[in-house]
Amino acid sequence: MAKHTGRGLAAIEYPSGMNQNGDPSQAWIKVKPDGRIDVFSGTSDIGNGAKTIQSQIVAESIGVPYDWVTFDNSNTDSSPVCTGTFASRATVIAGNAVLKAAEEVKTKLLEIASAEMEIGPQDLDIIDGEVQARGAPSLTMDVADVAAAATYGHGQLITGTGAELNAFAAITNSETGEVDSPPHAAISYAACAAEVEVDDETGIVRIVRMVQAYDVGKAINPTLVEGQIEGGAVMGLGLGVLEDSYPYYPSPDHRGSHFGSYFVPGMEDLPQIETIIIENPSATGPYGAKGIGEMANNSQPPAIAAAVHDAVGVWVTELPITPERVLRALDAKAAGGGQPRREGKHIVFDEELSVNSVASGISWTSDS
Repeated sequence: MAKHTGRGLAAIEYPSGMNQNGDPSQAWIKVKPDGRIDVFSGTSDIGNGAKTIQSQIVAESIGVPYDWVTFDNSNTDSSPVCTGTFASRATVIAGNAVLKAAEEVKTKLLEIASAEMEIGPQDLDIIDGEVQARGAPSLTMDVADVAAAATYGHGQLITGTGAELNAFAAITNSETGEVDSPPHAAISYAACAAEVEVDDETGIVRIVRMVQAYDVGKAINPTLVEGQIEGGAVMGLGLGVLEDSYPYYPSPDHRGSHFGSYFVPGMEDLPQIETIIIENPSATGPYGAKGIGEMANNSQPPAIAAAVHDAVGVWVTELPITPERVLRALDAKAAGGGQPRREGKHIVFDEELSVNSVASGISWTSDS
């Protein structure tokens, strides 16, 4: 009996936003007389950093410091429509909505500044809260003064609105499934390499190291991106070796009655985690960004399963990869059956699955 080390790799892709239309996001922005910016968006922040990201997009697009922006999504009566925080859509879909609203605000600010400075708006830009004349940096006007002039001199409220909605992708070829427009706003890609240690006597799988590479399009906030990926890695680790809704799903039999009966990773379970951020800009996301919210915990379980196979030569094809399932798979292998093999692109069995191999958690379909 011994402990064995193995390595496994899994690659995935994930769309940003819903496909086939139906997930609009809207935004409204107003400039107060002191030049500060209020952003109204319906996007809920559930730990994904939506408020921060959308505020950054607004500040960058208008040309003002980040701390000038206040994000308000306090209730659905005062906020525009947002379909929700799901489908990895908050940065891409809702981000595009606030980007459009911010661009409209900037255009109106420059129109007022143009009248005040007697310089064409096409020759002006906003940099760090200051309107500057291109080619003549000494000719400036604070955005706060522009906003005050709009309010008290021109009688205008500077606002901007934006909305984003994926176009409906109609099928043009029923045989191939070809559509007339992209069904998703952006596609993200990722890979996870896992190194595990498997004890063939106890069946315990310990994750030693995970290296992950994520194509995020553009990391608008690199710290948030890295934190989201690392948080997803811990979730993926839990799904891979610990977390089970209840043992006889969908039957509620033997379901845990309290949170303590549901196992999630603790500090002692965490492996060495390394994150590689790849910026491959999307043509449709704000500043090239892509959504990575949900995919952050998708690649770890299959990578762990492949690493277990590399370590002890068995496929555990039902999650989580518990000690019991590892030992049953090892027993099935020792008995001469129950493990799949690869033929080209297909995974097949040499013989029909036995009752014992099905009970062990092997859920592959036999092609023999």
